[in-house]
Amino acid sequence: MFIARSKQRRITGALVACIAGLALTMARPAAIQMVRFTATATGPSGELGPVEVVINRFSTTVEKNRFMDAFAERGPAALQEALQQAPSIGRLAAPGDQGFDLRYAAELRGANGDRHVIIASDHGMPFFEAADRPRSTDYPFTVLQLQIDKTGQGRGLASAYSNITLDMPQGSIVLENLGDQPVMLTNVQLQKKGAPE
Repeated sequence: MFIARSKQRRITGALVACIAGLALTMARPAAIQMVRFTATATGPSGELGPVEVVINRFSTTVEKNRFMDAFAERGPAALQEALQQAPSIGRLAAPGDQGFDLRYAAELRGANGDRHVIIASDHGMPFFEAADRPRSTDYPFTVLQLQIDKTGQGRGLASAYSNITLDMPQGSIVLENLGDQPVMLTNVQLQKKGAPE
């Protein structure tokens, strides 16, 4: 499970609080759960352009535990290796990039129909890096977190090259640094709903 912490607490606090629950509530992998999100990325200097996220399925609990164990035993290098060896479960694309595979995706569904989604890749995406801080680690990870309401609309955050630590009490992998001004995702739209569970 991946959780993000940011200095922009007024903006990100609600997202982080919701995503913390993903460590305990994982989407069931039994059914095909393909979903597609579109969004507009905005950095400190203004609008960056459209982003598309396609999730073919969500990560299983076994996959999540594998990532956790790898990081606990040998740190970020092992986590990156585990992500690289994991099957592709989706795709992330943005202007100026050919796109790359997603290796991790999880969601929590609220009682009111809200969906809280977080995805990660073992690659740093130049599109987000350009608007984020310079690289803060030798191990690039791109992470997106989305908060979607029951109508399929929402907002989110994106980060590249974030520091990663292990939060044992939470049982989660924690992204310590989203930068002072992470990339904001606005106009998030759910384009294709997953199959009934």
